[in-house]
Amino acid sequence: MAASPHRRTSAWPLNRMSAPTHVRFAALPHVRIYALTHVRIAAITDRQSSSLETAMKVITAYSHKGGTGKTTALMMLASAIEARGQSALLVDCDPHQSFKAYETHSKSTSPAIWSDRMDVIYLHYEATKVAVLEQTLLDADEGGRFDYCLLNLAGVDHPFNRHVLRYAELTLLPFAPAALDMMELPGALDVLRQLGDQGEVGQARVLLTKMRSKMTSAQTGYIDAVLAGFPVMKTQIRETAVLGDIVMRGLLGKAIAAWEPEASGLQKMEIARLREALEECQALLAEVDSIIELGEAA
Repeated sequence: MAASPHRRTSAWPLNRMSAPTHVRFAALPHVRIYALTHVRIAAITDRQSSSLETAMKVITAYSHKGGTGKTTALMMLASAIEARGQSALLVDCDPHQSFKAYETHSKSTSPAIWSDRMDVIYLHYEATKVAVLEQTLLDADEGGRFDYCLLNLAGVDHPFNRHVLRYAELTLLPFAPAALDMMELPGALDVLRQLGDQGEVGQARVLLTKMRSKMTSAQTGYIDAVLAGFPVMKTQIRETAVLGDIVMRGLLGKAIAAWEPEASGLQKMEIARLREALEECQALLAEVDSIIELGEAA
């Protein structure tokens, strides 16, 4: 597949890989460190020599428990990316394999509501070596096929996940304003702060999910206390039927295009809901892009 005309130019989005710190490569042999470092330096040099080279944006969603909205946020980004005419590699590191379910269901409908601009791969967080993940990202970036890589992490605090955070230009920390989510959030924030202090991660933002029209003053106060100044996305994920069940809706732009021509009655109402949800997906992607671009300019 040809690279998208919308893709940006960049020196290299995975440039944190090029610094062989003792933290990142503790589990890798010295020979591997040497080889990877020199390959990356060569790749950076090659890319900087040509203004036509493009780069893949790496985004992940991270939390210490399941059900916070990680998969929903990334699937929303996938819909917005596809609707823009761009491409993404969806990497499932969670045993639930939600990305695969998303793809399988979307391909099973008639007409299909999936896109060949999206690829899904599965790398189980407990069975995959960091070097394998790293090479997968490097190959995808060097291949020039994908505008984005979306990494879906398991909802656990695990060394593999901490490694993955170092490769992302933006880490989203989705959580709902519910007691269990808020109890788990401080641990995830501490990990990001720790890695940030070491210069090991890119941008990071809390993303509020499952939002209703109003929060109580007690919820607002508790959230502010938990966040303790950690940056928060302006975009929020509302609790709606479409976004709450996005795995069964397919890529929203494809679904609208497939079903709208023959829609009537209640189906037209459903199309309107899909269109509204897609606009929310696009708003999320626009803010994500803006954060990444600001981070690169800093």
